[in-house]
Formats: sequence, structure tokens, C-alpha cells
Amino acid sequence: QKMPSLALLIFGHSEDSAAVSVLTPTTHDRSEDAAAASPATITNTSVPQPKTTKDPEMHPLERSRRLGPYGLAFLAIVGFVVFVIYFVISFRGEGKLYEYSCPFSAMWVGLATMWYCVVLLSWWLLSKSKSRIILKVWMAISLFVAIQGFISLISFASSKNEGTAAGFSMLLIVSGSLGSMMCLAEIKQAANDADTLPPQQAANDADTLAPLGCNDTEPKAEGRCAKCSVCCTAKFWLNFCAIFVMLWGLVFSGGVMVQSTAASADYNTFKPPGSIHTITSNGVELQLHLFCFGAATAGKKTIIFEHGGGSNSVSMLALAEEVTSKHKTRACVYDRLGYGFSPSYYTGLETLENSGVLLSKLLAAAGETGPFVCAGHSAGAEACLWFAHEQHDVTGVAMLDGYPDLIRAGAFRPGKEPNKAILQGIQALAVMAGAPGMARGAIGNPGAEFVPAEEKGTMIALYAQTRFWFAQYWDVAADFAREEDQRLYKQLGGSKDSEGLVRYGGTLQGVKVLVVPAAWTTNRTCEGEENAKQFCCGRARDSNRCVKEFADSRKYQEQAMLYAETLSDDVEGKVVFGPEGSFHNFVYHQDYYQWIAARIIEHLL
Repeated sequence: QKMPSLALLIFGHSEDSAAVSVLTPTTHDRSEDAAAASPATITNTSVPQPKTTKDPEMHPLERSRRLGPYGLAFLAIVGFVVFVIYFVISFRGEGKLYEYSCPFSAMWVGLATMWYCVVLLSWWLLSKSKSRIILKVWMAISLFVAIQGFISLISFASSKNEGTAAGFSMLLIVSGSLGSMMCLAEIKQAANDADTLPPQQAANDADTLAPLGCNDTEPKAEGRCAKCSVCCTAKFWLNFCAIFVMLWGLVFSGGVMVQSTAASADYNTFKPPGSIHTITSNGVELQLHLFCFGAATAGKKTIIFEHGGGSNSVSMLALAEEVTSKHKTRACVYDRLGYGFSPSYYTGLETLENSGVLLSKLLAAAGETGPFVCAGHSAGAEACLWFAHEQHDVTGVAMLDGYPDLIRAGAFRPGKEPNKAILQGIQALAVMAGAPGMARGAIGNPGAEFVPAEEKGTMIALYAQTRFWFAQYWDVAADFAREEDQRLYKQLGGSKDSEGLVRYGGTLQGVKVLVVPAAWTTNRTCEGEENAKQFCCGRARDSNRCVKEFADSRKYQEQAMLYAETLSDDVEGKVVFGPEGSFHNFVYHQDYYQWIAARIIEHLL
């Protein structure tokens, strides 16, 4: 009869109905009560036995919260390794052929992954109490990283020969997904803890999880921290700096996404107007784009247009069409290695034949016959001289604001030696600025005066191709690697004076040279108040910058005259200065391209 009271004394008072039903008999007879009251019965039914079953499986969110930091550390290491490997591949000196691809793509994906994982992991480990609003911000950022990784994967897979970058895009998907799960698990854990704590402790913890980590029990500060003194603590600034750095990093990783999607769309939107031809140079097969139009008439010359060093064949299209229309001759535009629509690029240009030989082989592969005239803008002027040197049926060369041998990449003033530090600068720009995707439409925009206007989008798209930036680096590297006796002026029997001006040996027999400097390049002067404002930025005439610009303009003028006088000793050359107000881009400017076409027809065709 006293068993219930004894059980309650041993096990304590319990309101659990199941416990009461086991320990307290109700309708049983005395024999059953006695059996229930035996010590053996109590021991066997009531004393807890050691558990033999396994612990319940950990929830995926809880697992990600506990193991997530290890996963982020691993992914950060993988991203770093990918970045280093493809950085080395991008900038090492060994010759390597690329077709429609660029190692920058995979390098940027690895760098974006490393950047995201390191910043999130650092904040996660250093921030002991994590505010809910910061966790939500991180979760949104992580979801963005995962989504942009998925978009990059699809885009790279849709592009030509970018399978490696597509595969590494999985790193962004995995790291972003892991980060978002960690933040979600932390938010849920904080909510669960708040539900199980006593009211006062839950209130204090809720204060800790407030947006800025404010605690009403702390003394208030004055001034800008009057509402919350915690905003001036290291915790707040850690959160602030981590989010700020991460948002800056998102610009970079977002650029990867924009670049990959835009480049993929460009392949399908902008088709080459001409044909892709295969040539061989020193055992390397190369593919180049050539677009020729206009009737090939017996006795008439075919004019070849060479684009500038930072441009492509589209920049010369309006000029070529104008010459063909007015003179009824055949014209060709093409893209040098790594530029425009040409799919090939080689990271050891100095080991290939010069651009003149490559152009000769390209024209032969396309079945184009001479005689030829070559018109080159900017760096394209040097390419035209190489072509005239190698191709013996060239009758004329037009140098459109181009100054070969006088100024080289890395030398920011004419006649000065280039600084090799520019190569490290390009490398740093490639790493720090990252993909040019976020600057699409701004960098490489030829301006409202660009012609043909309907091809402006094509011009921007080709300028923004990842391999174009890659080609820029290797063009400069090849120039530095070239021995002095292999330079153009040496091949043409020239010599330099102490000012860097070049006098050639008249070796281009039968080639008429037309030099067309832009007015802005050669006629800079500080005479008059208006010119002082334009060319000297409002500074005094004797200011250092003004003096240098004035001296440089005179040097460009002198070299232009030397081109006309010394490149060919049996055919008279001609210098025609550009119209007043013409800039370096006058070959594709709506106000000047027709004027240039008329000068080419008049003097060379």
C-alpha cells in the first residue's frame, strides 16, 4: 500500500503521466501490489540502464555550423592553389598556344574563391558573438557567390575552350553554399538557445544578437555613439571591416560572372565578318581572321589595313569601306594574334616570325594577290613597315599617327627607354583589378563619334575579351625580349641619335611612304591663352608638364619628317598633318576618316 510514496521518495515527484502509470497501481489486487513492490521489480524496471543505441544523426545545418570553418579553410587553400598555378601559367615565358581561351579565366575564379573564403572564415573565427543582422548579410553574400558561380559555370561551358574555368566555377558554388548554410545554422541555433534560456538570460543574449550588438545594461557613450556604445568596440569594427572588404571583393567576383556571361554571349552575337585561315609559323599552327571586300581589278592595288595595338579590325572598317567606295579597289582588314576575331594567341611571340611574315602567309592562304598598299594606325604603322620589309610587292605604306622605334610600350615619352616595371604593373592590374567585366562599356568605349556606328557594340565586345588583355601583356613582353639587332630600325638599316630619333637606310625600295600625324600629337603648343588651357592644363607656359609636352610634340614632328625622307631613297615620301582638332583616334572618328581616306587615295593609290 505504501509503494507509491516510496517510489516518489526515491525518484522524486513527477507529473509525467507515463511515470505515474508505471509506479502507482490503481486497480490491481494485493498480490500484484506485492509483486510490484519487490526490490527486484524496482531495480529491473526503474533504474536507468546503459544506452546501447547510437546517438541520433546530426542535423545537416548543425553539421555545417560545426564543420563549416574547416570546409572554408580547405576551399580557401584550393582557391589559392588554383590562383597560383594559373598565375604562373599566364605569365611564365614558355611558348603556349591558346585558341578562344585564356588562363586568366581560371585564375580569376580561384582568386575569387580564395578571397571569399578567407574573409568569411576570418570574421567567423574572430567574432565570438555574431549579430543576427550581420549573419543575414553574410548569408545573402554567400548566396550571391553561389549563384554567380553557377552562372559562371554555365557561361564558361557555353564559351569555346573554357572548360577548365567552367570546372573551377564549382568552387564558388560549393563555398557560397557552405557559407550560407553556416550562417543559417548559426541564426537557428541562436533562436533555439533563446527559447530554452531563463527569461533574464534570454533577454541579455537577445541584446547580444541585436543588430549592432547593443546591450542596454552597458553605459551609454556620448556623441555619435550616444545610442549604442558597442558601436565603438572592436567587435563592431570587425564586423564593419569584414563586410566592407567582402563587398569590395564581390565587385571582383561579380566581374568574373559578368565577364564570363558577356564573353559567352559575345561568341553567339558577334560573328566574324570574314574567314578564319590557318597558317604555320616555326612549327606552330595559328588561326587568324581576315576580311576582304571589293572587286579585285587587274592593275589596281589591294590595300591592307593594320589596326592599333589596343584595338582590332573593326576600328579600321569605316576607313577601308570609304577607300573601297571612292576608289573601287579591294580592301582587307584583319586581326593580329590575340585581337578581335582571331582565335589564336601564342605566349612566345619572339619565337615566331615577325608580323610581316605572318601577314604575308595569311594573304597567301586566303588567295589574295598584290600589289599591296598597307595603312597602319598607331602600332599598326610598325606592322606595315614589317610587311613592306618582308613582302616585295608592296608599293605604299601609310603611317597614321604611328611612330615605330621612336616610342615603345613602357616608354611614356618619345625617345625614352621603356621601363620593364610595366610588366609587373600589368600583372598587378590583372590580379587586383580582376576581370574587366564590371567595366564593360566604359573601358574600350570608342566614343559617340565612332564609325561605323552600327559596329560600336562589336568594338566594345572585342575590346573586353579576356584574351585581349592577355595579348596586351605578351605583346609588351615580346618587345622587351627582342634583341636590339632584331628591332625594326636595325632591319631597315637605321640608326638612333642621342634624342632617340631614328634615321633609316632607305631600304624600302619602290615603296612610297605617307605619314599622317594627328594634329593633337604634333602641333601641341603653348602659344596663346586658349592653347595654354588645352595643352598645359591651365598651367604657366614654363611649367614642367607644359615644357615636356611642347618638346615631345616637336620630336614627333621631326620623326614624321624622317620617316618620309629616309625609309625609301628612290621614292619621295610625304607628310600630311591631320586637320585641326584631330586626335589619335581620328581613323575611326566621324569627322576625320573620310579626310584620311582621300589622302590615301591621292598619294598611294
